[in-house]
Amino acid sequence: MKSVTWSWVFIGCLLGYLLIHPALMVASHLMMQSGNEISLTFNNLITTVISKSFSIQMVPWGVSFALICAFAAGLLGRIRQANAALRDSERRYRELSMTDDLTKLFNSRSLLSRLQNELDRAQRYGHALSLLILDLDNFKLFNDTWGHVAGDKVLARAGEILRRSLRKTDTAFRYGGEEFIALLPETAGFEALKFAERIRQAFAEQEFRFNNKTQSAVTVSIGLAEYVPGEDSSTFIDRADQCLYTAKRNGKNCIFSQF
Repeated sequence: MKSVTWSWVFIGCLLGYLLIHPALMVASHLMMQSGNEISLTFNNLITTVISKSFSIQMVPWGVSFALICAFAAGLLGRIRQANAALRDSERRYRELSMTDDLTKLFNSRSLLSRLQNELDRAQRYGHALSLLILDLDNFKLFNDTWGHVAGDKVLARAGEILRRSLRKTDTAFRYGGEEFIALLPETAGFEALKFAERIRQAFAEQEFRFNNKTQSAVTVSIGLAEYVPGEDSSTFIDRADQCLYTAKRNGKNCIFSQF
């Protein structure tokens, strides 16, 4: 906005100069001719200035006005382009600051604000809300066996599976390391359980090839909790986390739910 305002001020100054300068030049010329002997009335001076300005300087005025219009149009066009580029850069920065580069999911920094928004909506309208916490089974052993490059490929594939499985209203986050969270608005626990089972099966069906060897699937354990009205975000996440620990203790590659 500041750049646009100053541009109009600059254009106004140019127009003012081009309007006033010829008049002053004509007035000065007439006064030099008259000296102390000829006195011009105010009306005669204005009439003379206007006639001189528009008759003598008609061609320069036309050229000047065309140049000003071209300059203004070009300047405003560049300002619009700069503002559009700035908005696009800000949008990309916000996306990068909220997105995990490896998995292309939202990162943990954006989790709490989005979760709180969904909790407020569920509380206000009495809607269901479910949360999944997923953890790749034996991922440390996998990294030690195949290396961190292979591990990153598995994490990237996990992001693909979650993005492919989500509905438009759902949101997935990389919670940390090999842990992920899926937030399912308008979804009761029983429906979320079916969704979790599809994700578990999708992971189990994956195969990875490293060093010309095919590695069997990397499985996932899932904890599921349905929102209880009145609880805060920390309690909600903690309940799902406890369900995840139970799924791990139950042998991994399974789901444990609380609803």
